[in-house]
Amino acid sequence: MFFSHPNAVRGSILKFIAVIFLVFLAYTIGQFPLLFAVGIENIESFQNNPDFELYGINSNVGFLLMILMFICATLALWAGIKFLHKASFKSIIRPQSNIDYNKIFWAFSFWFMLTIGIELIMYLLSSDNYQLQFNLAKFLPLLVISILVLPIQTSFEELFFRGYLMQGIGRGTKSKLAALLITSIFFGLIHGTNPEVAKYGLSVMMSYYISAGLALGIMTIMDDGLELALGVHAATNIYGALIVSYEGSAIQTDSIFKTSEIDPVLMLIISLVAFGVFIFVAFKKYNWDSLKKLTEKVDEENIVSMP
Repeated sequence: MFFSHPNAVRGSILKFIAVIFLVFLAYTIGQFPLLFAVGIENIESFQNNPDFELYGINSNVGFLLMILMFICATLALWAGIKFLHKASFKSIIRPQSNIDYNKIFWAFSFWFMLTIGIELIMYLLSSDNYQLQFNLAKFLPLLVISILVLPIQTSFEELFFRGYLMQGIGRGTKSKLAALLITSIFFGLIHGTNPEVAKYGLSVMMSYYISAGLALGIMTIMDDGLELALGVHAATNIYGALIVSYEGSAIQTDSIFKTSEIDPVLMLIISLVAFGVFIFVAFKKYNWDSLKKLTEKVDEENIVSMP
């Protein structure tokens, strides 16, 4: 029903292209304050090491400047869906019913606790890789930003990739699998300019981003809604901003801990295991159908009738 419900986003390919262009234009415009703050002449070095304090910018202010581009992009996506598609913004989250906020909170909580558990194991194995950098004066505003503003960034990526593009590609190709694969690859490519890629290698980081896109897409298709993916993505980035950040990360904050080095291959393996655990638990908790659902055709001839 995520693809074939009457409330799902529909329209000509020209409308989808127009909205995508509008979103990327807004995203680009939203970067201008950050570019001017860092200095256009410093952009290349900033991309390699996005440490705001090297440029005399408070890390929390810089964090807000980074999120601004996602706020602009989200507003553009909302406008495109409302005025071009003449659809409700909710339609890219759960078109067949009201948004299930309990699922968002459950996914956030479960993934956050799962991440803490994995981090504790990593700490026990290599405690010298962790540096305590807790600063209450900097952490409190970071906490407010992470809770109130950072979810806009994580939500935009889910709304755009697993919501808008997945519905559009699924309807266009009549294939859920095609929608899953194309959006996951696109999700990986769009993160190709992140500093992690330059620091830890293209192949392993692309594998990480694409596999994350696949896992989030699987949740969306199996659950016929975006809530679980929204919760997991928010938990991932908020954890990275507040609890443990690492050298070379695209998000540089005054988190409680910072790691000097990560093993990207180990990170990829752990993330695959963690996503597997999450999907298995969600499969049981929400009584999902067989995974064959991922390969089903999007049959618009049997669109669910309006209630």
